[in-house]
Amino acid sequence: MTRAAPDSSAAVPPASAECPVLPPEAQVRAGDRLFGGSLAFVALRCTLRYIVLPFLLPLVGLASALSAAIALAIDAVALTTIALNVRRLWRTNWRWRYLGLAVGMTVIIGILAWRDLQIIFGR
Repeated sequence: MTRAAPDSSAAVPPASAECPVLPPEAQVRAGDRLFGGSLAFVALRCTLRYIVLPFLLPLVGLASALSAAIALAIDAVALTTIALNVRRLWRTNWRWRYLGLAVGMTVIIGILAWRDLQIIFGR
């Protein structure tokens, strides 16, 4: 009994199709640091904005103008971070970046419009 030789005309996918190319270890570590830093900033911002400023500062007797100034500074840093992240997203080749940006902006504009309507109609 003889064995048939393998068919050399069969299409063999390239090695890159079988195994995805992984980023270098340094890029993975940099991404982990960036993500961890972003989470730490969001946690600090939310703690200050929603716990310390509205509840703890008035208990200590500090004026609301101070808490408004602190909130304004925190919001300026947050807006700068968002702008940098949008620029970083825009430079990627992610095919859904247009949709992601449109949905994100629609949600933000919708929330702001809802709050404006509540102010206008006195609710």
